[in-house]
Amino acid sequence: MLRRNIRLTREYLYRKSLEGKERLLYEKKRKIKEALEEGKPIPTELRNEEAALRQEIDLEDNYTSIPKTHIDDEYANATVRDPKILLTTSRDPSAPLIQFVKELKFVLPNA
Repeated sequence: MLRRNIRLTREYLYRKSLEGKERLLYEKKRKIKEALEEGKPIPTELRNEEAALRQEIDLEDNYTSIPKTHIDDEYANATVRDPKILLTTSRDPSAPLIQFVKELKFVLPNA
């Protein structure tokens, strides 16, 4: 249980650090978009990265242009599709266990 908590903490901190990097990249793209839309020159701190960022901006759509938080990961597709349920047994299940799993398939909607 202790290893699991340590692993979950590491994963949380890793996702949190990625979120910070994505937020920084989003802000750079937003500044370039604003400069292009208003006809202003590109900010000097972004001129070296401008070509790569402009290519990324061209490839984005409305769904991918907005950064997601680590909190939304688990339920990101909750309204799009139902989760698939996986029923497992032992390697060599007995006949009653197989029958029980078959009955569970009828009870659970997406098994």
